[in-house]
Amino acid sequence: MAEEMKNEVKKEKRHSGFATAALVLGIVAIVLSFIPIINNAAFILGVLAVIFGLVSLIKRASKASAFVGLVLGVAACAITLYMQESVSKALDDAISEMDTAFDDLDGSNTDQLLEKSIKVSFGAFSVDNSAFITSTKLPVTVTNLEAETTSYSIHVEAIDANGSRIGDDYIYVNDLGANQSQVFDCFEYISSDEIASYEAASFKVVEVSKY
Repeated sequence: MAEEMKNEVKKEKRHSGFATAALVLGIVAIVLSFIPIINNAAFILGVLAVIFGLVSLIKRASKASAFVGLVLGVAACAITLYMQESVSKALDDAISEMDTAFDDLDGSNTDQLLEKSIKVSFGAFSVDNSAFITSTKLPVTVTNLEAETTSYSIHVEAIDANGSRIGDDYIYVNDLGANQSQVFDCFEYISSDEIASYEAASFKVVEVSKY
């Protein structure tokens, strides 16, 4: 009889040990679950807390500690998954914003910029022979459609009737305010033997960079 009682006490202690382990692991897991990267370990600890808690509940030993450890383990796993998803989404958003910024900078997003961020309007190419040196210019009106002050670099091409490029020029727009417009002159001082070609040319935006 005494031997049986001793065995029962040993079993009870072993089962209580599962409950205690579940509680301790659950507490540690719930604390670590809020810390990015480290919460990978919190998920494992949470799973162990759930397993030990279930074993203890099945054996009906230290039900309170086992139940609390079980709940903490489940909560730690849930919080870890949520935190990792949030961190992953934040990283994806940051990378996407960086990619967009680089594309804006190198001109890859020219079509999108012309559609949503900037409006470019060409005036008439003119020639001024009144001075000692013949001067030329193409007035270009640039409007910033963004809601904040922005700078742009605009690459403009002159094209003849056959679609061949005659020449090109750049416009640098610095700190143009939101919804603000400014007129810039390009293709100034074209050589006299090319003036006729420019007068008959059409003009288009080849590339826009935003910075």
